[in-house]
Amino acid sequence: MRWTMAREGKTSSPPILVLGSSNVDFVLKVPRFHQPGETITAETMVTAFGGKGANQAVASKRLGGAVRFITKLGDDPYGQLYRRYLVRMGFDPRGLLQQRGCPTGMAWIELDRKGENRIVVSPGANKGLIERDLERLSGFWRNVKVFVTQMEIPLSVVRLGLEAARSRNVLTLLNPSPPVRLPRDLLSLVDFLIPNEWEAQLLSGGKMTNEREMRGIAEKLLRMGARGVVITLGERGVFFKDSESEMRIEAFRVKAIDTTAAGDAFMGGFAVALAEGKPIREGLRFASGAGALATTRLGAQPSLPRRRDVEALVSKR
Repeated sequence: MRWTMAREGKTSSPPILVLGSSNVDFVLKVPRFHQPGETITAETMVTAFGGKGANQAVASKRLGGAVRFITKLGDDPYGQLYRRYLVRMGFDPRGLLQQRGCPTGMAWIELDRKGENRIVVSPGANKGLIERDLERLSGFWRNVKVFVTQMEIPLSVVRLGLEAARSRNVLTLLNPSPPVRLPRDLLSLVDFLIPNEWEAQLLSGGKMTNEREMRGIAEKLLRMGARGVVITLGERGVFFKDSESEMRIEAFRVKAIDTTAAGDAFMGGFAVALAEGKPIREGLRFASGAGALATTRLGAQPSLPRRRDVEALVSKR
């Protein structure tokens, strides 16, 4: 079995704290998505480290962020291998928790020839992350400027993380994936709610077939409590709206082969930009460049780009 590794970046910017999942990804490249009851043969298969939390932590680190990561792995061989990998990258081992008697989270990812994906996740140890785990790691909040989390861990832990961040005046980024019903009091803790197009529709209950409807969905998410909304639109770019302004960022044109980690690379890029004090427009462009480059390689973490490559892409436009 061949594993590929993302390498860490170096920075002097304020720390980013990522709270989230870690999965082992089994990626199957298929000629097309199969129908119910149909068996097809995969063209290739790659095993790689993934999970939204880990992807976003690694993305931030590769883009130059000072990153702290809290996650929970199983006590199986996959978990042991994953933990060693993250420690070698420079993540503090105290945040790499272990759930006894539980497998590491896993994801099965089908990719068609257009680079589109279908994903099934088995949470494993991720669902064992509890509030007490976060409370025991209170030292991880020291000097943190940006907090990042997602929905592949229990909602109670997401809430506690957001509450802890808000009490410390830390910027909060929530990637609502996979989407679940989010109460208003939780959304009020979110500075930047960052769904993709499909997630934004599910969260708002609206349809997005044109610019007017997209703006309406963003406005509804703001009314639901979020302070700012960033909707990622794939090859159509990014839409941002808060109570004072809105903007549209065009996508960078690349040859996409795997879109699995595009959203996670975007999250990492935006977190790094905010930690460095960049304006929102500049941060969204940097994040968009990271997301675009992440589609040009197979696998989640193996595809996460280096800072110099993102800066080179962004500087061309």
